[in-house]
Amino acid sequence: MRITLLCKVVDNYGDIGFVYRLSRNLAERNPALEITLVVSNLESFSAMAPGIKNVPVQKFRGWDILDWNAKNDCMDFFKENPSTVILECFQCGRPEWLDEILFDKGRTQTVQIVNVEYLTAEKWADDFHLLKSGTRSSLVKKINFMPGFTKKTGGLVLDMDFMESLSDRKSAIKKLVSCVEEKSGSCPAKMIAEMFGDGGEKKFFNVTVFAYQKNLDPVVFALAEFQRQQKKLDPDFTLNVFAAPGLSFECFEKSWKKFDCPFSMVPLPYLSQTAWDALLVLCDFNFIRGEDSFSRACLSGKAFMWNAYRQDEEFQLVKVRAFVDLTEKFFMEENCSEAFEDYRDAMMVYNKSPDAAPCPDAIDAATGCDMGKDEGKAILHVLENFSRQGRVFQTFGKSLISNGNLSENLEHLIFSKDQNLGF
Repeated sequence: MRITLLCKVVDNYGDIGFVYRLSRNLAERNPALEITLVVSNLESFSAMAPGIKNVPVQKFRGWDILDWNAKNDCMDFFKENPSTVILECFQCGRPEWLDEILFDKGRTQTVQIVNVEYLTAEKWADDFHLLKSGTRSSLVKKINFMPGFTKKTGGLVLDMDFMESLSDRKSAIKKLVSCVEEKSGSCPAKMIAEMFGDGGEKKFFNVTVFAYQKNLDPVVFALAEFQRQQKKLDPDFTLNVFAAPGLSFECFEKSWKKFDCPFSMVPLPYLSQTAWDALLVLCDFNFIRGEDSFSRACLSGKAFMWNAYRQDEEFQLVKVRAFVDLTEKFFMEENCSEAFEDYRDAMMVYNKSPDAAPCPDAIDAATGCDMGKDEGKAILHVLENFSRQGRVFQTFGKSLISNGNLSENLEHLIFSKDQNLGF
């Protein structure tokens, strides 16, 4: 069977990050699958998957990679290599050339389209999962598939590389160091290995920072003050911040310099997805953004702050509040009601936009939160609760793994003989 995954890159890495991860896991689970990826931005893909070139059609890992924008090349390929299953990832729609093929009046073959939606903690995800949709042809069948945080959704991708890094610290260090060494030379790699090593007198507290373009003064303030507090307790305490390349690096570096470089900052090269996963599970705390890194942070068992993709009229606050509310029961199980309130308020304040007019849904999402809190102090309170939150997020991560593997659930849908479930 040939499966085609469609990816229209919107936020640089979140979309293609998920599609690349899903493709790897599908291939791991079923090597006989023929996989085609149709991607609108090959440059973003190449940043996390070294070896991808900016050409219309290419082979990579045994898969066929097509440039979404290369109409003639793509049409020729699809006519010679028809696909029985198409995954539309994140409401990306379909290229016009693909619709010409799918809805050609002379077509006789049935095609199964799965709309793989954005990850959300909103309650409607449970009801929307496996809901069928109509198309303008009886031969083109479509169903909705929801990644998610509950057993009523499709779950999250549990790919082999990530799960290995999660369970084997030495393997994770090796993956990260190997990638950094290849990108930057031996010195940075040796330094990173020491920061995550088990020996030495210093107590390292390692943090990733990966965000959208925003004022990161509050993050730098909170990290600097947290380090100052911890050094009073242990003079050997040392904070290391791994700053990801991309939209937020310039913002973070500007704020870091504004506060007189108060802690160690390591500028990262573009990492492979495997190395990035390893970094997230190795760090003590993560500031992450988007879709794919968000799902990895949730699974990592480490406390984190999530910068959601900004939407019109502050609708991202609805997404953030839904996720925070999902974590509440895990805080309560650890008798951390005050820590939950601090986390809720910090997440909401961190994600609100300056001078933006919120819609009614966003206003409702902010109900019960102190949206007037100082952002830097709110983040500091989260860091101060670090040890208690560690237990909360460990339990949360394990619960997500117990929901099962998204790839396995997707395969069950595609190959199911139950007509009420599949196509």
